[in-house]
Amino acid sequence: MAVPFTSSTMRKAEETGQLLSEAINTGDKAEAIRCVEQLLTLSVPVCMRLTPEAYSQECIRLRVGVEDALSDAYITMLVTPGMTISELKQKVSRDYGFHPSLQCWIIGKRFAKDGDTLFSHNVTTDDDQAFLFIKSAYSANLSHEQQKQEEQNRKIGGIIENIEVLSRGPAELGARSKQPQTPPKQKTLPEIPPKPVIGWSCLQCTYMNKPTRPGCAMCSASRPENYQIPDIYLPDEEETRRIQQEELASLQYQQSIREEREKNFLSLLETDNHDLVSNTEEICCPICCEEVVAGEGATLRECLHSFCRECVKMTILNCLDAEVACPYADGEYSCDCKLLDREIKTLLSPDEYQKFLELRLNIAESRSENSYHCKTPDCPGWCIFEDDVNEFACDICNETNCLLCKAIHKGMNCKEYQDDLRLRAENDAAAKRTTEILEMMLKNGEAMYCPKCKVIIQKKDGCDWICCLMCKTEICWVTKQARWGPQGSGDVSGGCKCRINGVPCHPNCQNCH
Repeated sequence: MAVPFTSSTMRKAEETGQLLSEAINTGDKAEAIRCVEQLLTLSVPVCMRLTPEAYSQECIRLRVGVEDALSDAYITMLVTPGMTISELKQKVSRDYGFHPSLQCWIIGKRFAKDGDTLFSHNVTTDDDQAFLFIKSAYSANLSHEQQKQEEQNRKIGGIIENIEVLSRGPAELGARSKQPQTPPKQKTLPEIPPKPVIGWSCLQCTYMNKPTRPGCAMCSASRPENYQIPDIYLPDEEETRRIQQEELASLQYQQSIREEREKNFLSLLETDNHDLVSNTEEICCPICCEEVVAGEGATLRECLHSFCRECVKMTILNCLDAEVACPYADGEYSCDCKLLDREIKTLLSPDEYQKFLELRLNIAESRSENSYHCKTPDCPGWCIFEDDVNEFACDICNETNCLLCKAIHKGMNCKEYQDDLRLRAENDAAAKRTTEILEMMLKNGEAMYCPKCKVIIQKKDGCDWICCLMCKTEICWVTKQARWGPQGSGDVSGGCKCRINGVPCHPNCQNCH
């Protein structure tokens, strides 16, 4: 056991230590050396520490990882570099309710001692990290009564003992001795009401959070929906800073959303400037099964299906309809979106596009009930007439067509032309023979009238689906009627209604598509 120092030695050591501190603060090197030599002579243990004023007083944000035996979470604390670990434990005890004896701090992979400063562990800037492990009360030998007693000691500052004073007179002493002795009443101190805690308790970890926090600082659970922030509550400096940071983060998020929307809008405008949209990644063409590198294929605008350009071009050239449908089809789905004119024009050559436009005109002519084609051979001119119009002057061949006779009879009126036609039919044996053969084929079922334009058509071979070359009407051969309704392909309101609910249109149907 160490021999205690005398009071004179201790007093002299304290005075010398104070003089050494003043000499260092004033920069008196000679006096500081003298004081050090005197302390060495006294051989008294000395501890040197920097004063708090030597450290930066600016608060920094310390990112603390809090862990216990069951869970972990991250919190942010405002500290100063000169704060000791003991002061840090007291701050956690005040703010979060964890007793200092339950706290174990680890900074920079080292256990932090109570006398260490945060500066000694290189905690000097915002977002430096530290780890706090919360021990259980059992492992720290801390009982609830001990914790409560320490809290009362801090609040009261001491205990006042009541002492009963007895008189020293002999008479009173004798009289008192005759009286039955009763134990003195023990006076209990009134319990100090606990300080009201403002905040909300987490339903999962029971941690008491500050009123303005939207989620638990420990386990990140949501704040109870029925909790309301008290009207009289004023956020502290840390909460105010956190709220400002959240508002700033929200503004930055909204700004990023606006910038992304503007970027997407400009990208769409740039894409719209191209008549044909190229594929942005490598694909396998679903028609020819060939690999198509990025930028070499075509992505349709209406349905976003991608193909190689050659397959889309061949689909357009082989289409017999005015509108070209997307060629995508599998076992469960067939796309019915249409190609745009700008896409078709880009894929076809000028001659091919001109032929496609002519096909559209022919289809429009055949589907119009009041259309009339010029009777001049190989003339592409046609018109749509009204009931009160009897003549059509073709602008292409400059011939005048009679809409009543459906012919050009230049120099003759309608009666003269019809009489002449009747006479020629009687004298023309070839025309008469042709008429007889057609009537026989119609009677035997080898030919039929188109249900729309009434032209005579025949079936060569194959399935029971045929298409009229004049009006482009799809026809079911076995039922001798249109395959679809008036709206065209896919309209089941009319036509033969084949394959509806899996039922063929006729027992002899050989697939009319």
